[in-house]
Amino acid sequence: MIPLVNYIEPNPELALVVEGGGQKGIFTAGIFDMWLMAGFNPFGILVGTSAGAQNLASYISNQQGYAYSLISMLTKLDCFFSPWRVLKNKNSMDLDWYFTQTKTKQFYFDERKASANSHNRVVRFSASNPKAYETTLLDPNKDGWLESLKLSSAIPYLYRSSSLVDGGVTAPVPVQQAYELGAKHILTIRTKASDHEGSFKYAQKIKPFVCFKGRCPRVIDMTSRHDLAYEEAELFIKRPPNDVNIIELRPQHKLQTKTLGSTQAEMVADYKHGLAVGAEFLNHL
Repeated sequence: MIPLVNYIEPNPELALVVEGGGQKGIFTAGIFDMWLMAGFNPFGILVGTSAGAQNLASYISNQQGYAYSLISMLTKLDCFFSPWRVLKNKNSMDLDWYFTQTKTKQFYFDERKASANSHNRVVRFSASNPKAYETTLLDPNKDGWLESLKLSSAIPYLYRSSSLVDGGVTAPVPVQQAYELGAKHILTIRTKASDHEGSFKYAQKIKPFVCFKGRCPRVIDMTSRHDLAYEEAELFIKRPPNDVNIIELRPQHKLQTKTLGSTQAEMVADYKHGLAVGAEFLNHL
């Protein structure tokens, strides 16, 4: 049964922060679809990273089922991801093709509705400066919805971007950024069931073997920055400033989906799990 929620005007101090995770984002898509069915969106500040930003765009534009369709249909195709394309000096992840699909009839993204629904909200998508390792918060109403989503999702070395890259490098869970935008109450949607699931320590483990005299391959530096940013976000959530409250909404168990390469059955299962978690959250309001 779908919970019924009366329409609530956006609270300028209430923020929604959405983690990325590739195909794991289909769990988040389930949560948002449940909230859209219930008419629930009281957030005055919405900040997302990568797949989290894409889910937010679907949520803000009131396109129920949209994110699910993109993840379950487009991200499985070789047109979207093929590691062999790197041999031809092409992007392994073809975000240009992916976002071209959002202009077609089948996968059309309603930018007008997204802009109209966000005129009284602060919406930002995080991206990373790969040289300075600084976070840039893109305003889709000024920087363009599709361009902002593409930059926020541009995984380094899989998609070549001349300017910014995936927000997950410097802001995998952009809670600090939401706080700096004025949030006093933050709800963050995670794609990990616990802090210990898939701990990011790989860069530190292999550094002694690939770094020489303090110099490391750039991919190691970038991975290390991601590790550090993730730890900083986790610490901020556990020990927030005194003037902010943070609630986490997580899967009740480890998701079946992976970042890429998930089966249709795995995606359907995690989407249904998201629907259930979204409904339970509303029932406890």
